[in-house]
Amino acid sequence: MGGAARSFIDLRPEVRRAVAYLDSQDAKEQIRQTIDIVDLVGGYVALRRQGRNFVGLCPWHDDSRPSFTVNQERQSFKCWVCDIGGDIFSFVMKAEGVEFREALEMLAERAGVELRPSHGSGEGGENPFDRKNLFRAMEWAEGQFHRCLLRDPAAEPARRYLADRGINSDSVARFQLGFAPLQWSWLKDRGAEAGFNPAVLERVGLLIRNEDKGSVYDRYRGRLMFSIRDVRSRPIAFGGRILPELVKDDDGGGGAKYINSPETPLFSKSSQLYALDLARDAVRDEGGLLVMEGYTDVIMAHQHGVQHAVAVLGTALGDKHIPLVRRFTDSITLVLDGDAAGQNRTMDILDNLLALFVENEVELRILSLPTGADPCDVILSQGSEAFRRLLANADDALQYKINAVTNGLASAPGTHRAAQAVEAILATLARALPAASATSTALLRQEQVLSRIGKQFGLTVDVLRDRLTALRREKRTKLAAAPPKPIINAVADPNQLLHEAGEDQGGQIAAESRPAARPTAWDREVLQLLLHHPERAPELFAAIAADDFASESARMAYAAIAALDAEGEPLTFSAWMNALEDVKAKSLLVDCDEEGSLKSTADVDLRVRDVVGNLDRRRRDVVEQSQIAQFRGKQFAEPEREDQALLEFYRMLGQKGPPE
Repeated sequence: MGGAARSFIDLRPEVRRAVAYLDSQDAKEQIRQTIDIVDLVGGYVALRRQGRNFVGLCPWHDDSRPSFTVNQERQSFKCWVCDIGGDIFSFVMKAEGVEFREALEMLAERAGVELRPSHGSGEGGENPFDRKNLFRAMEWAEGQFHRCLLRDPAAEPARRYLADRGINSDSVARFQLGFAPLQWSWLKDRGAEAGFNPAVLERVGLLIRNEDKGSVYDRYRGRLMFSIRDVRSRPIAFGGRILPELVKDDDGGGGAKYINSPETPLFSKSSQLYALDLARDAVRDEGGLLVMEGYTDVIMAHQHGVQHAVAVLGTALGDKHIPLVRRFTDSITLVLDGDAAGQNRTMDILDNLLALFVENEVELRILSLPTGADPCDVILSQGSEAFRRLLANADDALQYKINAVTNGLASAPGTHRAAQAVEAILATLARALPAASATSTALLRQEQVLSRIGKQFGLTVDVLRDRLTALRREKRTKLAAAPPKPIINAVADPNQLLHEAGEDQGGQIAAESRPAARPTAWDREVLQLLLHHPERAPELFAAIAADDFASESARMAYAAIAALDAEGEPLTFSAWMNALEDVKAKSLLVDCDEEGSLKSTADVDLRVRDVVGNLDRRRRDVVEQSQIAQFRGKQFAEPEREDQALLEFYRMLGQKGPPE
């Protein structure tokens, strides 16, 4: 058990967070035994029996022949085309687009299993700041705002505004639009009557505190309210739009045209999208998400049948949106208003955005609307079909950048401005398609761009390619220019060297020496041995740490079984799956269980020796490479010290001296 405990302790914090708390194992096992995965998946996918398994058409790709398999005995699923697999929890996470805790709660409710309060809840009674109570407060507030809009005479300006914008009563109901009266304590007073502590309403951003006076008051006053929901349609925040008729009477909560909820335990604006809960079902049919800038743009799009539209929430599209988007699609079209401000904002972040989306294998297209227009205007004035025709002609993001920087330069090769344009395009290309990770498709795209730019500006493709290579080299040089942290001295212990090298710059050396893309054959072999030969776990745990694995998913999986062993839990497939929350790690375990079952049991001793021996060799390589790197950059004040350090260095490498 010592090895297992060491592996778990060695784990980096971000990986450890992905491993489930072991005190919830019993509840998860109860849920797993109560819910048959065939019944669960059958509610989403038409299944038929095929031998010992069930098969169906995968819900996540255009499947013409059944590639989706459900193993009832093991309570797991797998799509061999998407390379997605797991258990009932990861299926619900993928199908419903939710995180693990939400999937656990949904399945617990279905199974009739009572869950313990999540970590952080108080003891001895319900914690008013528990997430369930915060969600309840937001749902109550949404109802208050909505009923006010429909019934209260004070909401007449908001009703007129919606009518003027062409938003009908069906959309008002579907999007749960509301109104906050022009009063300082309207919601606060109603909350007290409904039993909500002002501190709870403040925690979710509905009230705001005056630090000088120590009082709290309504954040939203005299505003049209847009309910912001998570993918399960639970209200988590609000956006409030000031109404022109009411500006003269009050500042409307600060005078800004729009006010969004602050960051709360339920809401982070940079990782949420408005109306995604309503758009998610249309994404598959439409082939991707349509990302707009405004609430009313999205509402009008849905009202006219363009139901895959969502909006950012007062922030630019960024890296935190990627995990959310990838649950539903790998294609996004970003719709830009026709004003100069929107265009400029996008150009400022386009290079980063392009590189981010290429790295995460998400297609990004950009639609720039006519000058002065926004999606709502276009749909109202020209209709949804005209808007769809514009969408069909949206440029991919790289082409959009090319068009923007070459605008008006088609007949002006050789000028200073033309040279600047070429340099800007090549810089974007170097960032978006780094040579080290370029796929054959990316390389083809690169050559197409170089050919077009060469023809337009009178340059050869070879010249452009050389400059592109130079830009990539400059980028690598800048990254390498930062002085490395000294690892150890020339006579340090090899085990200490490996440990410190892995921690350098937050794990930089270890990360660079192991690609993060997919688990290696060694990763899979270790997990297969643990799955099918748990009796060999003690010697594997004694030799292997979680950070020895190449991929994040394998590290998570290994950390989970190490934690199980440290707690004296059985090392079974079901217990292992229950101990994980990460969908990729669960999918990897399903793969390894399948692959391991096909291997002979006669050569287990040899397989164990091989994985341990391979790891020892890799560790020695790290020692040698790190020593060489340090020695190359080391300066000695005295020649005698340099000679002595050189002898110690080669003695450590097992040589009598430097090679001739």
